[in-house]
Amino acid sequence: MAKGRGESEDDRSPVEGATEVWHLVRDYAKQETVEPLKGLVSYLKWGLIGSLLLAIGITELVVALLRAVQSEGASVFDGRWSFVPYIITLVVATVVLLLAKRAITSGRSET
Repeated sequence: MAKGRGESEDDRSPVEGATEVWHLVRDYAKQETVEPLKGLVSYLKWGLIGSLLLAIGITELVVALLRAVQSEGASVFDGRWSFVPYIITLVVATVVLLLAKRAITSGRSET
């Protein structure tokens, strides 16, 4: 609390001092925890939405690749070779996954 005219720090009661300390601690805690958490929630919200959309898009592309290999190689991959389009799709998806992992981890510093 602010000092009035003719009032010194010694004139305040212990209750007023404790109340002032409580308000200072509460305001500091809000400033240092609540405000950064609001920013973190926004960051996580958009990150999760982006991750979900990216996962859906990649899944669609992998299925499209599988269907393209099956339809374009219909005469080649008949009978005993019908599993090959799945192997091709798995290999391509694995390579893309490894490239993404490499791109993510290459930006980190070693310290």
